[in-house]
Amino acid sequence: MKQRAQGSNRARSGKSAQATRSESRLDEIVSLIKKHPGIRPSELNRLLKVQQSDSLRSTLIKRGLIRKEKDGSATRYYPA
Repeated sequence: MKQRAQGSNRARSGKSAQATRSESRLDEIVSLIKKHPGIRPSELNRLLKVQQSDSLRSTLIKRGLIRKEKDGSATRYYPA
């Protein structure tokens, strides 16, 4: 039974570690947007060294931490 308990603890700690990494990435995005208000998604992705960050930006908008504005054909992100 101890082995099962350890296995389930590993699964929980792995999920927790993943959640911590996601929160860390979200904090990094908010920090970049605060440093560069009006940043475009392509520039944000370049600074993060990722191809896309749509889902992370959507999460931050839903949490009320950043806001999205259209500037003509461009989309820009600002701290909320």
